Amino acid sequence: MSNSPRRKVLLWGMSLLIFAVGMEAGSQILYRIYKGKWYFKERAASGRGMVQPHPYFGACLVPNVSDERNGVRISHNSFRCRGPEFARPKPPGITRIVTLGGSTTYGVGVSDHETWQHYLGKELGAKFEVINLGAPGGTSLETSLQTALLFSDVQPDVALYLLGWNDARVQHIKDLAPDWSDYHGKWVVSLGLGGRDLAQPTATGYLLKRAVFHHFFPQMDTDRIPVEGTADKLTDRIDARALGHYERNLRNIVALCEKQGVKVVFIPQIMNYRVLTSNQPYGFLPFVRDKDLPKVIGVYNETLARVAKEEKVRFAAEVLEPSYGEADFIDNGHFSASGNQQFAKALAKHLAGSGR
Repeated sequence: MSNSPRRKVLLWGMSLLIFAVGMEAGSQILYRIYKGKWYFKERAASGRGMVQPHPYFGACLVPNVSDERNGVRISHNSFRCRGPEFARPKPPGITRIVTLGGSTTYGVGVSDHETWQHYLGKELGAKFEVINLGAPGGTSLETSLQTALLFSDVQPDVALYLLGWNDARVQHIKDLAPDWSDYHGKWVVSLGLGGRDLAQPTATGYLLKRAVFHHFFPQMDTDRIPVEGTADKLTDRIDARALGHYERNLRNIVALCEKQGVKVVFIPQIMNYRVLTSNQPYGFLPFVRDKDLPKVIGVYNETLARVAKEEKVRFAAEVLEPSYGEADFIDNGHFSASGNQQFAKALAKHLAGSGR
């Protein structure tokens, strides 16, 4: 009986099951060591399947998807932006406002009805339409491309640009290319390629796929993009070259909008400085320490305000007035629903005062 084929199959099956469980447990631990988070938790909260490669932007949103994870509902329309469908061409009698920027504009961590665009639309009323063109990782570079290539179809009357945080990530990149293709550009391409990065239901599957990706595409993997810092890395000094690129991009945005008859509003960056106290960078900005971000973002906001003044466009200083508390952020810089609501009210105040 002990040597029967059925018993052998059962023993093999149990052995394989124990091996698989052991592999998965080990993989979960390895992922925890590697990323600092448990795979099953990060996968549950991830935006997998929401981003895809784009030939010009590097990455863009996947169109026509709606998914709920950890109680957060995220929806993309057919134009590859977050939110409901909008009419093309623009209906008469509507003032169309578009918002551009990175993940704070996109609204990571909150549901569709909790983004600042949703609240802004409610504040402004039925004669106004607010369209969210924000995308994770977006900088003044990507938004200038969006301005040049998408406005012809979207037909906005007003364009709001929330910029600074993502632009600062190229601070102290040695020999930074003027188009940022040597670091940020590679990261955006990797973001598009990794849009299904956490699609595997197991940590074992993720690590196997990651090992293959490391081997065949080392230059397109966010974990292995080679980057070297300048002599001023991890100090509070400002990288004038990177800041100059930011200013150049802002002026290009203004010129593109003026050519298309679109009013520009620049919006300063707001972050949760209470938690940014470390002597080390948190990762997205490789050579800027957490504790130096208040100074860095302050300089970027000052540059934004100066360019707005010199180019004679609007600067929404009102968004800096609310007293944002811990509950208004979900992390070091992304708003919670309450933060988005405060931000939207302040922005509506600015728009009302500027005549839009």
